[in-house]
Amino acid sequence: MTPALKDYINAWLLKADHDIISAQRLLEIEPMILDSACFHCQQAVEKSMKAYLCYKGRDIVKTHDVDFLLDECSQFDPIFGTIDTLNLNEYAVKMRYPDDGIMPEVAEANGFYKLAIHINNLVKERIVFPRLFQLC
Repeated sequence: MTPALKDYINAWLLKADHDIISAQRLLEIEPMILDSACFHCQQAVEKSMKAYLCYKGRDIVKTHDVDFLLDECSQFDPIFGTIDTLNLNEYAVKMRYPDDGIMPEVAEANGFYKLAIHINNLVKERIVFPRLFQLC
């Protein structure tokens, strides 16, 4: 693995971490901003899985479909096939406009937040960078 590829994968993970932090903050403030928190959870899940797929040598597909990405990840590790993303895909694009009327409940937003953390941690556990050299 080249240093540039390692940096690219880490950049995806950093972006995912930032989305998780954003979701957390939006769930902590009053009033909670639930729709935006769910959007950031979706983004974190998407970016975490794209980091994993990049690590596995796959080209990054331009999609917001976390179910598709989960299926792609499960081709390398069956544990991804056991994850239920609930209706997280709805928060990728549709929720950003007022005419779609999507507004999550607190419990749903908290569930998405836990899902984002779970997938992010799962990906980080599976990405192991090889050592470029060994110290004596």
